[in-house]
Amino acid sequence: PYLIPFLIGLTILEDIGYLPRVAYLMDSFMHRIGLHGTATLPAVLGYGCSVPAVMATRILPSKRDKVIAAIVATLVPCSARSVVIFGLVARYLGAGAALFIYVLNIFVIALTGKVLSMIMPEVSPGMIMEIPRYQLPTLTALFRKVWFRVREFIIIAWPLLILGSIILGMVEFWGWDLILNKIFSPLSWLLGLPAKVGTTLIFGVLRKELSLIMLMQALGTTEVLSVLTPVQVMTFTIFITFYIPCMATIAVLIKELGNRWTVTIIGITLLLATILGLISRLGFGLLL
Repeated sequence: PYLIPFLIGLTILEDIGYLPRVAYLMDSFMHRIGLHGTATLPAVLGYGCSVPAVMATRILPSKRDKVIAAIVATLVPCSARSVVIFGLVARYLGAGAALFIYVLNIFVIALTGKVLSMIMPEVSPGMIMEIPRYQLPTLTALFRKVWFRVREFIIIAWPLLILGSIILGMVEFWGWDLILNKIFSPLSWLLGLPAKVGTTLIFGVLRKELSLIMLMQALGTTEVLSVLTPVQVMTFTIFITFYIPCMATIAVLIKELGNRWTVTIIGITLLLATILGLISRLGFGLLL
């Protein structure tokens, strides 16, 4: 329910030829963080999926621009992360709380890009881009592209959801979840989350939406607020939004940027997620 309308909207923007114009409009802003408007395209694509977003960094002229744009793209909440934001925060805490996470994400992306451009200074070249003409998208092409993206969710995510539930059930039956939760207990304690949440973080690296299903599986209920406080729901979601990219994205990062930069990006996202999760715990703890 959350994914399909978003994909339809993104596909319409792609097919009418508006995305290159977004790059032109964002050029001035992107120069403030050391990039140019072309880097907007990977970021926008990131709202659909991080994999094509990272692949889109190929259009950038320098390795430095590709690295910063790739980091920015992995921080953008993809459709899988949006499922967690809408299915957890919007459902239980309201649309305003979900909107806050997206606004926070934009602020963090801008700040991260600015810091990275200061660490890796370089005069970014001017933007040269062909602007396609506006055109009405055909319904056939629209539905095919949406189905192609939804099919990936059905074919890849659903089996993982089912298999993940089975594995987690078996792990709980044999008591292995206690071991895994102890391994992640320092992080869970730091974020103020129950120890049983630790296992869900593993599945989130496979597919981000798995963390939502596995959370309910671990808690033993779909009524999340009966187990977690609103502060814990926000903290968990903010952490999931920013932490380690999924396995498919990691594979593409290795292919595009190499092992060293991939490990660096994993470290940056994990550090950011932990800091923001801790700030969320403390900040919302005072407000709520």
